[in-house]
Amino acid sequence: MTMRKFNYNEIVILNPLQTRYQMMSSRVLIPLYAAANDGIYRMNRAKRIKGFTVTLGITIGIIVLAFLVIFGIYFVFLSLSLTLPASFTDPVYWIPTLIGVGLVAGSVFGIIKLVKIGKRFGKIANELEGELVVSWSQVKTITVMNVRQENVANRPSLVLNIIAPTYKEIGDWHVLTTDGRDITIPNVDDPQNKLNYVKNRFNLNFS
Repeated sequence: MTMRKFNYNEIVILNPLQTRYQMMSSRVLIPLYAAANDGIYRMNRAKRIKGFTVTLGITIGIIVLAFLVIFGIYFVFLSLSLTLPASFTDPVYWIPTLIGVGLVAGSVFGIIKLVKIGKRFGKIANELEGELVVSWSQVKTITVMNVRQENVANRPSLVLNIIAPTYKEIGDWHVLTTDGRDITIPNVDDPQNKLNYVKNRFNLNFS
């Protein structure tokens, strides 16, 4: 198993999800493939999704804690305005103020910790990592098959997507290797043009 990390500009994604609605379909179970200078890779989608999910949760947590900071500051000022000058003579009146200060301090500490954790998982979400499926030196031919038109309209309204569809050509790459294997890369968008682009970009000369 050959694993490799990439930058976005090093690869050509072959079969991306076409609409946001496919994220809730069986299409997400199909591996994501990408072409690089040395071959075709199966990308580690699960790792990126995990990083993105954690980062999203951290962002929500930071927003909640920020509201708690604002509430804590308001609570401190409110308690001081209601208890002064009695708070100077009776420690009991300090309790609401201390609660507000504790709320602010705890929330700020929580935000700092979440930001540190978010930076770490943010890097994971932006990492591109793939496992080599086949190297170009092993490829004998790539044939485009099962070409069809799919509705890839991505508007917020499903009704509009059906009424006014946007069609895109989708097909499969059948990769025949020099040792006789037949590898299928499913759901490649604009499959023939993408094949020509990959061959030109990486200077490939198989048929």
